[in-house]
Amino acid sequence: MKTSKRRNEWRKDKHGCWTRSLGERGLRVRLFQKRKGGCFYRAVWLPDVHRFSRQCLDTKKRTAANRIGRDLLGSILTEPQVAVAGAPVTLSDLWERYEQSARFLDNGERARRDAAGRARILIGHFGAHCDVRTLNEDDVREYTARRQAGGIPYADATKKKRKTRPTRVRSAEADLALLYTMLRFGTTVRTPSGARWLADHPLSGVPRPHEQNPRRPVATFERFTKTRRALKRLAKKASSETERARWIKVELALVLAEATGRRLGAIRQLRWDDIDLEKGTMHWRAEADKKGRESLIPVPPTLVAELRDFRRRLSVLGGWLFAAELKPEQPMDRHLFDKWLSVAERTAKLPKLTGGLWHPYRRKWATERKHLSLKDVAAAGGWKDVETLTTCYQQPDTDTLLAVMSEPRKLREAATGT
Repeated sequence: MKTSKRRNEWRKDKHGCWTRSLGERGLRVRLFQKRKGGCFYRAVWLPDVHRFSRQCLDTKKRTAANRIGRDLLGSILTEPQVAVAGAPVTLSDLWERYEQSARFLDNGERARRDAAGRARILIGHFGAHCDVRTLNEDDVREYTARRQAGGIPYADATKKKRKTRPTRVRSAEADLALLYTMLRFGTTVRTPSGARWLADHPLSGVPRPHEQNPRRPVATFERFTKTRRALKRLAKKASSETERARWIKVELALVLAEATGRRLGAIRQLRWDDIDLEKGTMHWRAEADKKGRESLIPVPPTLVAELRDFRRRLSVLGGWLFAAELKPEQPMDRHLFDKWLSVAERTAKLPKLTGGLWHPYRRKWATERKHLSLKDVAAAGGWKDVETLTTCYQQPDTDTLLAVMSEPRKLREAATGT
């Protein structure tokens, strides 16, 4: 087979980095530098997983890099499976493979963006070439401590270099939850030879950090009514029709959050066509849902009457419920909802809830319905499973705690069979 003489010799690229290839087409080890004067890397094509295996050789000398490359090529020639079986599974390769999987693509756009951001921070800490098979409990502890302290260098979506800020344990927990998911995914990927890409989950049995006292504020009905009155005052004092419509829309969003318990992301992407005022139903579209679930939920007559009144006050017939002021063909930006609700709460002279703005209304809605069927509450509020609903959203409240403490029934011996 004809080979390129120049490719099989040491040469410099346009950046002054040394590079060369050993072997022939289809069975080649490439040696290269990422930056001038830096360490050498080697790259080997893995046919079973259709990817390159890249690894730092920890040497800046061409002679040493050449020796390591020839040893690797020799082992591949004598034992073809060594490139696959012995090659490291790097964190960057694992993320790239997971990012293209159906498991990842089934998530909503916002969830995918969040995962991509967390993956960049994980890569910033562990390194793109970290062999995930070697991860252990000490790595989890070290990452948790460093994530809380801040200062992890990473590249954002625009490749701009940044450093993380100090955070609570919850951020580290969310990052590691993604890492654990990626590792589980790696154990399900099989090569054409039938072998698993990851033989086992290296962090199986290693607990993730948990926030001992998570911030999960719950809004009250009094807070809702005071904020709504403030929004009505702001609309009444508006100096233009545009400003008046803005406060009415925020009031509408607040009413929907309190009445439906839905996420703001789903509420802000509602269209008037999604609401059937005659049948009393509300269509929650999959593309607007965090979990990508579609549902048609009946709404009570009181909410139908509210929606009729809002449509009249806004003088609209169709389109987005929360059309942007400058681009009516698009829904209003999420951050504007936060901004205007904060203004309304300050106008109402309400204390800021630490750890939430719109989500406390979702917890309020779930907590008010603890006595109802969990399956129905989860379906109506857009939860994928009841475990998340009961763990993170339904909170203890004074009335139900008092009911528990005031239970008059006493356990008798006859009832225990003793």
